[in-house]
Amino acid sequence: MRATPAPSEKGYTQLSFLLPKFYLGVLDSEAAFLGQRRSQLLELLVLRKVGLITVERSPKAPKYKPNTRDLHEVDRFVWHIRPELKEHLTRLRERMGNLPPKAWVILALNEWIGLPSGVGDLG
Repeated sequence: MRATPAPSEKGYTQLSFLLPKFYLGVLDSEAAFLGQRRSQLLELLVLRKVGLITVERSPKAPKYKPNTRDLHEVDRFVWHIRPELKEHLTRLRERMGNLPPKAWVILALNEWIGLPSGVGDLG
């Protein structure tokens, strides 16, 4: 589901980066499964990581089988993020060695789908 963010008086910051197509597919599938936009799923993962919410992934959630091509081919992703959430994300990234947003998203999605060591665990 590709949708623009809900309007806000506070405004949004845009984070733009290239993501492997595999992770764009994961983001699309997980967001659709939850009935959310992709940016909302990422917001959920940030809030979960900072301990503001507790949420578990459903056992009925999609399963994934990456192929080498989808891990190497990339496409642009634009994350519309609220300023207060960006502060949490910045602190999380700094705690992990000042990771770029792209790396944080990949690690967060791997953890969410139950592959904290990476997609190599699937193959």
